[in-house]
Amino acid sequence: MKNVLIVVDMVNGFINEGNLSDKNINKVTPNIVNLVKEAILKEIPIIAFKDCHLEDDEEFKLFPVHCIKGTSESDFIPELKPYENDFFIIEKNQTNGFNTENFKEIANKIIFDKAYVVGCCTDICVEQFAIAYQEFNQKHNRPTQVVVLENSVYTFDNPIHNANANHKEALARMEQVGVQVLMQKPKVLEFTK
Repeated sequence: MKNVLIVVDMVNGFINEGNLSDKNINKVTPNIVNLVKEAILKEIPIIAFKDCHLEDDEEFKLFPVHCIKGTSESDFIPELKPYENDFFIIEKNQTNGFNTENFKEIANKIIFDKAYVVGCCTDICVEQFAIAYQEFNQKHNRPTQVVVLENSVYTFDNPIHNANANHKEALARMEQVGVQVLMQKPKVLEFTK
């Protein structure tokens, strides 16, 4: 059995500082750190996406400026920095990490049994990635099951974006297209080589 852990956008710019940050997302950090430690121990590959933009990126027509390359906003949160050398890091300048050339190359070359997805934001980057990867696997008749861990993903809260409601709605949309949503605690996951 060959599994992979995929960490989406656990960077300072979405949690600790900047226009799109929300410290409430940090509630999933301990679970993600535990998963990372377990994956390293069991030699499970870890793919980690980093939102990383140039100042004139098209995305800023939709979202406020955030995660400029070379700034602390585009760095992994301090809790994940110690494990950075164990990550296969993919920088992205768009919401959907599946569309990066680096991930498409991985998806075309490697068939995983399970791809565990964690990170933020549930209803944007996590949802878009998980659905795109699930649909890719279905289209190409691949057995890879995309699994989103409910207690290891979350989204931001503001006056026009209710975090809990958007989190739950995104999980439901993912399940509708075949993404598996698990409520398990990270320590009971069966990571195997």
